[in-house]
Amino acid sequence: MRTRVAIVVALLLAAAVVAWWLLRDDPTDHRLTRPEDLSAATRAIAEAVPDALRESGTPGAEVAVTEDGEVAWSQGFGVDRTTVLQAGSISKSVAAAAVLTLAEEGLVDLDTPVTAYLRTWSLPGDFPDPDAVTLRRLLSHTAGIGTPGYLGRPAARPLPTTAQALDGIWQSEEVDAYAYSGGGFTIAQEVVEEVTGEPFAETVGRTVLAPLGMTSSGYACTQGGPEAGAGYRYAEAAAAGLCTTADDLARFAAWLGSDDPRAVAMRAPAAGTGEHYGLGTEIDGDTVGHLGVNRGFHAELRVDPAAGVGLVVLTNGDRGGEVVDAVFRAWHDAG
Repeated sequence: MRTRVAIVVALLLAAAVVAWWLLRDDPTDHRLTRPEDLSAATRAIAEAVPDALRESGTPGAEVAVTEDGEVAWSQGFGVDRTTVLQAGSISKSVAAAAVLTLAEEGLVDLDTPVTAYLRTWSLPGDFPDPDAVTLRRLLSHTAGIGTPGYLGRPAARPLPTTAQALDGIWQSEEVDAYAYSGGGFTIAQEVVEEVTGEPFAETVGRTVLAPLGMTSSGYACTQGGPEAGAGYRYAEAAAAGLCTTADDLARFAAWLGSDDPRAVAMRAPAAGTGEHYGLGTEIDGDTVGHLGVNRGFHAELRVDPAAGVGLVVLTNGDRGGEVVDAVFRAWHDAG
């Protein structure tokens, strides 16, 4: 009982930290516009990041820029630009791309209740509306699933299976109303594993990472042991487990801004979200992407398909959000 209470308190604290970051009084605009001179923007970023790292006490950052579907520039600060870092909830965007690929292959349907695919694990019997739990609603945070986020587990602790990680999951009666839920993505992860018969990481590698040339990305830094560089580990790979580099994540950003039907579907506002969330993507006007916050890491991915530009930032510090803000200010100040 004490353990469960401690877990609940820890999750509430984690959610409070993320909520504070999202709702803080910060004037920095994270929407993208295409600068008149992209090289001037990248020079401004390169000048701003070292000061932001020093002032925030963040050890390192990687930044990458995309232009017209290509990685146009990337640089590491305090770390090499090929250093693998945790991407936090940007994992949800990559997970959604994998699910949409399975839908394109005919393995799943986004609007079929997930109970049709679950054989090993089942939705709890006290869910008030199990038929409302579809992949589309899970990917848009509108299935009423609890558990907003995850704190991760120390590397020395055994990593549970996806089904074990879902112990205690619950559903509210507020279906078709946006409520951010990492737990919903963990249910989607279980569906993927059951329909493919393979670990979630393998499915993502086959359907998303390999096709996009994201050769340095995977889940070892959050699912392996200390030898794999894992700090806090996440069984909830779809929600928080992606490990990547700025170059790799920029390749995903370029794809997300493309006319690929899966990317277009991810960018479209989902019902019940007030047009602020798609399928695994946050929407702010013409800019789409995702924020990523794990303990010790802060990341952001943004792309404006119409403008043909994208911006990716990865940091390895709890105050890395200040570095992210500095990058976006430099982008806008450069015009």
